[in-house]
Amino acid sequence: MVNKESESRNESRQRILDTARGVFAEKGFDGARVDEIALRAGVNKALIYYYFKSKDELLKEILRTFLEERRTSRPKSIQKGDAGSLPDQIVRFDVEFLFERRDILRIAMMEDLRSSRDRNLTSGTVLKHWLEGLVEARKDYVEAGYGFRYTPRVVVAMYFLHMLPVVTFCAMGETLARETGMDFETVREEFLKLMVEMNTHHFHSVFGNSCMDTTPEVALSGLVPIPPSDVMIRIRDAFCDGRAMEADEVKSILAGIVGDPDPLYEKLLSYRYFMQEKDGKLRWCVPDGKGSATAAPSVVRPPQAHLQVSPEERATLVAKHMPEGRLETFPLKEKARVAVIEHIAGFFRSDRVYSEREVDALLKGLAADHAKARRYLVDYGFLNRTPDGSRYWTWDGSPS
Repeated sequence: MVNKESESRNESRQRILDTARGVFAEKGFDGARVDEIALRAGVNKALIYYYFKSKDELLKEILRTFLEERRTSRPKSIQKGDAGSLPDQIVRFDVEFLFERRDILRIAMMEDLRSSRDRNLTSGTVLKHWLEGLVEARKDYVEAGYGFRYTPRVVVAMYFLHMLPVVTFCAMGETLARETGMDFETVREEFLKLMVEMNTHHFHSVFGNSCMDTTPEVALSGLVPIPPSDVMIRIRDAFCDGRAMEADEVKSILAGIVGDPDPLYEKLLSYRYFMQEKDGKLRWCVPDGKGSATAAPSVVRPPQAHLQVSPEERATLVAKHMPEGRLETFPLKEKARVAVIEHIAGFFRSDRVYSEREVDALLKGLAADHAKARRYLVDYGFLNRTPDGSRYWTWDGSPS
């Protein structure tokens, strides 16, 4: 009997929460009335106040449950691998998770604005939840083999340029698509590609560079500060003049810093601290963290420049030949074919090397004949590969 009563109470409480979520989403916090929540939930108003002392406490419980679900769900969706893929995985998880719960997300955004206005950041706000998760987030990156420091530059970039855009897209993406007449999947695809570009751009200029930044870390609850890497500072100072060097010269300099240079040399190459030029020489290419690059690589024209079309023309051709986001047949006209191939090439990252299996896995979701798509990507120069076909990289990437 006790169990049945307990089960009944839990069901009533959950029904109140589910109903309140809908009312808050529909009318906002100020417009929502406890009387209406009780009426829709089919309970007495007194029962609501039995479980929750106020309307404000009811809202905070809804938001707390929502944010806790995100915190516990995210680790399960992350595939452990190279650090370069981790930001992209997190973006894709959040886009899917938050978009499915966009009604509650909009409520959460309003609560953040209200808390900001009242200067009272509660545990039910997105910002508070995000700040509390930063320490755990760094552990994920360390496990993936890549560390960074929470300098002011890193925290500002993560919040305003990585987290908030995802939240805004999930809350407003449908509205943009509807008001512009765009297909929502097109909006979603372009947003994800832009976020991947942002992650790639900041991989060194913000996060990697923080290991060499002597600025103290932001004081976060539970954070054990990490000092700047003396080794990385010495490496940066040794190569930041931007001079192109042979691999043996790079290893010789590294040997004077760490003794055994080979493991560090391979890691610096895999994380693209060096850009390999056409003659095989290596050049340090990490921005200095102050808005300028110590050795910006020369601008290279993309493949098939003579067949390039404007972004607007490309979007039209892609929409025509890939209306559902997948290429069923290749265009007969070469300019159109190059346009869709260049579009498909945009799904590959320039800061990593792919195996043939990884290339095929990505292409199978984009083209019915993925083998032909792979061949065109290589033939038109958007992908390079080793002679044995074991490794692939983008035209502006590096095989290292």
